[in-house]
Amino acid sequence: MVISLDITDTVRGMVTFAVDDVTPAASPLPTRPVGGLFPDALAYGGDPALPVIEPDGVHPLLSAVARAFADHRPLVLSPDAVWLTIAGGVAQHVRLHAEELRPKLVRHNGRKRLTIVIDGPVPTDAQSWAELTDSFGKLLAAEVDDAALFECDFTTSTEVERTVGRIVMLDAYSPYFSLWLSAVCGIPSITLTGTVEDWRRIRARVTALEGTFGLEKWCRSLAPIADEFVRAAAGEADPLFWRRIYNPVDAYGGEMITGWVTRFYPYLKGTSVDVPNSMLDLPVGEPRDVPSSGERFYRGPGLRSTSVPATLSKVIVNLNDRVAGDNSAVALHGGLVGVTQDPDGALRPVAGWYLAPAPYEIGEVIDRLVREHDTAPAEERPWEGPAEMLALYGRLGAASLFDGAWRLTPAGGRQQIRTDVRGFSMQRLFDLSDGRVIAAATDYRADTTYWVVCRTAEVREDEWHTYHRLADAPQDVPLLGTSLAMLLDAAMDSGGDVAHLETGRLSDLAAGG
Repeated sequence: MVISLDITDTVRGMVTFAVDDVTPAASPLPTRPVGGLFPDALAYGGDPALPVIEPDGVHPLLSAVARAFADHRPLVLSPDAVWLTIAGGVAQHVRLHAEELRPKLVRHNGRKRLTIVIDGPVPTDAQSWAELTDSFGKLLAAEVDDAALFECDFTTSTEVERTVGRIVMLDAYSPYFSLWLSAVCGIPSITLTGTVEDWRRIRARVTALEGTFGLEKWCRSLAPIADEFVRAAAGEADPLFWRRIYNPVDAYGGEMITGWVTRFYPYLKGTSVDVPNSMLDLPVGEPRDVPSSGERFYRGPGLRSTSVPATLSKVIVNLNDRVAGDNSAVALHGGLVGVTQDPDGALRPVAGWYLAPAPYEIGEVIDRLVREHDTAPAEERPWEGPAEMLALYGRLGAASLFDGAWRLTPAGGRQQIRTDVRGFSMQRLFDLSDGRVIAAATDYRADTTYWVVCRTAEVREDEWHTYHRLADAPQDVPLLGTSLAMLLDAAMDSGGDVAHLETGRLSDLAAGG
């Protein structure tokens, strides 16, 4: 295998150096447009027609190294590709240790809401979402001390890489912040791109990560690797080091990867949860000189490519869309999306991002409710009602949220609310301590259920019967969107405050009839 780092351009910077004395592959690999990898994308950042190698399910950086090694193809590594891989590992670590790291990273409990208000409808074009991602990044940077660590701000960075860096940053801090967008009416060679200073900045960031995020073991592995990137970028590449990137000849693992590229991943996929990478327990130069046991299979330390998470960073943006009159959510996905092929056959991992719908799942929200609040199993459920409400009663017979400020209305406990609003039926779901209720308002004409917060009055019908009636005028009843899952998740993020979910008033729907 040959690895080359070229720095021949004094402006952008590039260095190429030979690693292994092999004949480069002559034929290109089959490709497909990168945009076709994400059929559910609402918007894609970058050129969706960019040809990338047919995906193999392996993380793109590792895939590029593996194919370069196995097929004798040149390899191009940019500061962006390497840093995004490291930053993705940081985000994974924070998600796995969110509460342990909370005192170091933020100064609040729970998830703080970061909100952007825009005039007009929710955008669906890539440029607008790149700008919104930048704005969310600035809001987060005002709340934390280490946001700049995640930036792709190298000489090689394009707007795509810069946006992906911000998505990874938002992903890392997602245990502590929720994002809201409110729309109101209105290997034959390795090439290192970039400059020596770019690679020095990555080296400095590795040191900064160590104390802040509690990543001492990982950083001990990354530091000498980052040092070698700096040396190579300065024209002092150590061929012995670079020959050990994937499968060193003295520790050839076959399907097991034994080289130092394994150190870019702090966690590996386990059976149920991600597990620490055991390769980090070894010095960077190991394994080496693994003796042959005469057996068919390699028995030494290493990892399989399938154990490396190949997922993109993802951050949820909640949409309070008062133009369309509903709440919903989208997800920004970003990271290394594939491996592209240069005209000379060199392989390079490339960054990308896209926007996709992210509907809240009621089952996942109920799981969270059970984990965080006082609940009791279901004993009975209503005969009819909105699907999400039936799912809630299918799991819960009682629930007390926010120190009793919200209490689940018992199934069959006089849930119906009589109203004079034409075409609507209403059902209580939660009784609030201030006398209001969270209720379902179902529009039979549109076959749509809206969630509202309102006041009701108990009316005596006769000596034996009472019923509940809507006490507020329709223009005083806020609409909270059509997703109960989103309503409950937002309420749990904000201690029961749901005012920010308002999309209109009940009178707007009545007038529409």
